[in-house]
Amino acid sequence: MNCSMILENIASFFSDNILLATLIIALIPGLEGRIAIPFALSTQLLAENTLTPFVAFISAFLGSIIPCIPIILLTRKLKNLYFKNISKNRFHNKIEKISTTSSTFKKIFLLSTFVAIPLPMTGVWSGSIIAGFTSLKIWQSFIGICLGSAVACSIILIICLFFENSTLQILLFSLCLLAIFVIVELISSLIRKNASK
Repeated sequence: MNCSMILENIASFFSDNILLATLIIALIPGLEGRIAIPFALSTQLLAENTLTPFVAFISAFLGSIIPCIPIILLTRKLKNLYFKNISKNRFHNKIEKISTTSSTFKKIFLLSTFVAIPLPMTGVWSGSIIAGFTSLKIWQSFIGICLGSAVACSIILIICLFFENSTLQILLFSLCLLAIFVIVELISSLIRKNASK
């Protein structure tokens, strides 16, 4: 079963409510707007059931920011127990850069910029974990993450509108990029783990 068949099965499952499907896809870490928007606009998958660009943008944006505050709160509760090791490996540089910046505006801007890049390991989930380690207030973090998510969703939407007949290819490319990144991350973490022994 190839990626295209899997995507077609998902599309047929949600064919009655593409809006809900887009929202759910945007909630998933790693997928967020970068996958939800091409899915919602893909005529190859959904035929005439596609969402309008505006509705696709809004549903992907809202879906991606729903977990923001719970992730920040959870990170702040658990950072001394579990996330300490993760932060050192994955997000340490970003946390340090934001934490050592004196201006609150610059902290929000840096967080927003990180979330705005529509690549694997950036986005709302990663940004929320980073925000949980900083001194930013929750509402400040939320504003920065919302701005970044809006920019990321806008970038993806513009790409999809520019390559209107290739949204399925954009979707498949994004999924392949995510899979490659996950594999590279797993291999590099195994190498680091073996090197530290």
